[in-house]
Amino acid sequence: MTAIRQIYEACASHFIPSLLRSLDHVINLTCREMDSADWDALLFILKHGDSVKLNLLWTSIPAEQIKFLVFTLDRVSQLSVDKDVLLKLVHYCAAYDAQQGAAVSLLRTLQHCLDLSCSSCVDLVQREPLRLSANDCRDISTILTHSCQDTRLILQDCEVEDSGLDLLFPVLDRVRLQASKAILLQLMSLIPSYSERDRVRRAVSLCRALAGELDLSHTTLPQSAFVALVLMLDGCEELVELDLSHCQLTDQLLDTLSPHLHKVQVLDLSHNNITDASTDQLIKLVSSNPFIRTVRIFSNKILDRASFKKHRQFEIW
Repeated sequence: MTAIRQIYEACASHFIPSLLRSLDHVINLTCREMDSADWDALLFILKHGDSVKLNLLWTSIPAEQIKFLVFTLDRVSQLSVDKDVLLKLVHYCAAYDAQQGAAVSLLRTLQHCLDLSCSSCVDLVQREPLRLSANDCRDISTILTHSCQDTRLILQDCEVEDSGLDLLFPVLDRVRLQASKAILLQLMSLIPSYSERDRVRRAVSLCRALAGELDLSHTTLPQSAFVALVLMLDGCEELVELDLSHCQLTDQLLDTLSPHLHKVQVLDLSHNNITDASTDQLIKLVSSNPFIRTVRIFSNKILDRASFKKHRQFEIW
């Protein structure tokens, strides 16, 4: 910071390329309390630099400086910030004229990853869940509409209002979603509330955003989420893996679900309450659907395993 300040105060922009080369183009200012003079100096370096990797994790950024940071993102190749600063940047870029490319620049410098979790490397000190309002989600959605490629949206350890999640549905086809199971169940539970046409479209969008892997293990599916699961299974070709282990599934629930499982390649039904009464149904499922590669049914209430051992798709031990 001292070097940056001295170059700025001397208006010695010709020293900036040498400074950046000596730092391997990485400016690491984590965990700092920066005053206005510090920010003016940093912005001067960025304005005259190029391809800077800027690390501002847990660094104080005055609200009035956010817009100036956004204006210099075209000089930044990679940006690291904590989730609170990230949300401030999202709000400003959403309000800023999209034709100026603010949203595109932000996504590029973030390596096309909006990580709002607290369990990730983005924020290790603050363990309180981030509570996203409808306004937060509206601006996140606005940013993502300007994405030119799939963006990772990480919502682990977050709390989101239903009205906010509703605003994210239109951009799910642009993201690869990593969400807590609580949020995933919220999203699924919202789907049946739409018209028949919209619920199918949203179910498919959610399925694609999960990249074909749906992990609902250790959850109890409410009726609305169960309906959404059926829609996802019927409407999406990309659902390759489905994990329903530890979900308290019974023979009755499996009977309802079985007609919709023909597209799944890897199915985990372990640690449930499935009994011998479902044997014929499970064998019929794998026999009539050659795409199914694996069905895990261990730790259920199945006593007679002989029939399953004739089919290599079953894992039961």
